[in-house]
Amino acid sequence: MSDAFTLDPVQRREDVRHPRLRLLYDAWAAAIVPGRDLPDIDRLLPAAQAVVGDDLWCLDIAVCGGRMDFIGRHFGRSTIANYGMDPTGRPISDFARQPVFARVMRVLGSVASSGQPQRFTAEQSVMSDGRLLEVEALALPVAGMDGGLSGVLGATTARPG
Repeated sequence: MSDAFTLDPVQRREDVRHPRLRLLYDAWAAAIVPGRDLPDIDRLLPAAQAVVGDDLWCLDIAVCGGRMDFIGRHFGRSTIANYGMDPTGRPISDFARQPVFARVMRVLGSVASSGQPQRFTAEQSVMSDGRLLEVEALALPVAGMDGGLSGVLGATTARPG
């Protein structure tokens, strides 16, 4: 197995393989109100938690030290267990020395720069010492109260290796 991964834009639910991630995409699309391009995070979060539960994660876009960063807003129990830490309330750059966070920053940065959903896949994860196989994640842009891009919400699915 390789630790190589792919990152692709998602334009429709069929671009996502895992059924629960498809349901997350549906919840995201349904939460977009007329006249807006993105769903409000506070409106989307309960529906997202209902479909992906402990695999959910959410980060706010922030500027730290003059650079774009992401502050952990919410992490489900499975996500915390897989990463071996809880980054809630902390900048992701605090974890930059860990190999998985180069991938995380690439995924989050891609969503933040494009404002479009992204799908991440890998045969084997670099988190949890590579114990996770067939990884698929969906990363979705979300808005704040003003309607502008304010964060990234998503979920990661995998099977134990």
